[in-house]
Amino acid sequence: MLTTQLDRLIWRRHRKLFATMAVLAVLICVSMTFATISGLRYVDTTQIVDVSIRRWQVYSDDQFVAYTTFFHFMFLGIGAAFMNQDLKDNFNQFLFSSGFSRKQVYWAKLRIVLAVLVGIVIVVTGLQYLTYWVAAPAGMGFQLAWPGLLTSWAYGLMMSFGLFSIGWFAALIMGQTGTMILTLLGFTISLAGLDTIYDNMLHGGPFHLNGSQRDWTIILTLLIFAIVLVIWGAYLYNRSSLEHNGEYLLFPGLKLPVYIVFVVYVTGLSLFNQADFNTVLITFVVTVVFGYIWLWRPRIGEAWHQWRQHQ
Repeated sequence: MLTTQLDRLIWRRHRKLFATMAVLAVLICVSMTFATISGLRYVDTTQIVDVSIRRWQVYSDDQFVAYTTFFHFMFLGIGAAFMNQDLKDNFNQFLFSSGFSRKQVYWAKLRIVLAVLVGIVIVVTGLQYLTYWVAAPAGMGFQLAWPGLLTSWAYGLMMSFGLFSIGWFAALIMGQTGTMILTLLGFTISLAGLDTIYDNMLHGGPFHLNGSQRDWTIILTLLIFAIVLVIWGAYLYNRSSLEHNGEYLLFPGLKLPVYIVFVVYVTGLSLFNQADFNTVLITFVVTVVFGYIWLWRPRIGEAWHQWRQHQ
């Protein structure tokens, strides 16, 4: 994987971050596995995994999850932290001054971080499965099958990559760490409402898709969206500068698109979640005013914050 000097520089720069995340993933995922196993003694079954694992479909139940949800948050967090850390510590400028092109740097970073994340998923998942096999209660079998595992991993990795691209792109275009974290937290929380909207559109709407078709439609849409963000990120990275470092958006040309997406997204969540007209109208007005102040009049927000501190 580390075939060039650029790869080795990036690796040495981020190996502590990778190691920390790997240890955290092992501790959290294996602990969750032991917690699940401790409750299996009260389950009236002789098999931890049922026969549906032999079908080509995503497998997950209360007793066994083929692809742990924690990995989604790991991809999102590392995607944001990796890019943001290099911006704040001027590591990007060091690489550019070392003779590497922005294109080389961008794709080398992406290749290394994704390889590491997939490696962590494989190792930690293997440890989880080993824990199930070794620590399963006496008389309870643990039998896996490739159809369910491969389908679950493919689905899980695509979703993780989608979330990774969101964190990666957010850190690339935002120059303030705190506000970037708040933005990502708000978006992550809003996904619950977005899932309801997709369910109404794809399952109860004109498409009438079943559960499996709905899930794969959503995940493939997310994958296409992720690829667009990654390619768009390469375009922006090649045009990044220090002129707007420290501002909310590092690229002023993105203010209007971000503003429109913010207003439409938040108002749409309210509308599609069947809020009444007054609630939707209030949401629209608040997002229009808040977004304008946030993006074009940040000093108003700063003055308000300072006034609140002196009260």
